This record gives sequence, structure tokens and C-alpha cells, in this order.
Amino acid sequence: MDNASTSWLRTASQKMTWLAERQKVISENIANADTPNYTARDVEEFGDFLTRPAGRSVEVRNAKSEWGTSFDGNGVVLEEQSILAAETSGQYRLASRLYGKAHQMIAMVNGK
Repeated sequence: MDNASTSWLRTASQKMTWLAERQKVISENIANADTPNYTARDVEEFGDFLTRPAGRSVEVRNAKSEWGTSFDGNGVVLEEQSILAAETSGQYRLASRLYGKAHQMIAMVNGK
């Protein structure tokens, strides 16, 4: 196996790690949708995550909602978070399928 294929698999694995952390943060936002003055959070951009040293966790940051805030100062808009959750879930499914197919191809080439 060459460096290009292992690099690609490593990147796919990192993408799935990043997406799983993002889904966790979105879930926490939804759970706190009725908490006064709660600020919605999101994870850093995937490109920023890739440039971090190996072994470092995904950085969580405050997110600015494009949809505004509620009267009690809560920055979570359930519709927005639902859309983000669906997008993240779809991206995770795609990344995991691609990772699985790449693994199958490598196994096939190696005769296993």
C-alpha cells in the first residue's frame, strides 16, 4: 500500500471523527434550546482541524446563528440545528461508505 492510499484513508477517518464531534455538539445545542442565554456552538472548520497536530481533539467554538436569537437570548434555532444535523449525518454516511469501499478495494488488491 502506498502513501497516497494511506493518506486518503487517514483523511477519511479524520473526516468521520470531525463529523461525529460536530453531531455531538449539534445534539447539545438542541438539548439546550430552551435554556435562557445559551449560545449555540459548532466545531472548527474541517480544514482547520486537519492542520492541528495529530492527537488533538476537535475545537468547539461559539456559533453565530444566521437565524437570530429568541426573546430570552437563546441562540439555538431548532430549524437551523435540524438542518445542520441532517447535513452532518448525510456527510458521515457518505464518508463511511467511501472509507469502506476503499478498504474493500485494498483488500481485493492484496488478495484477502
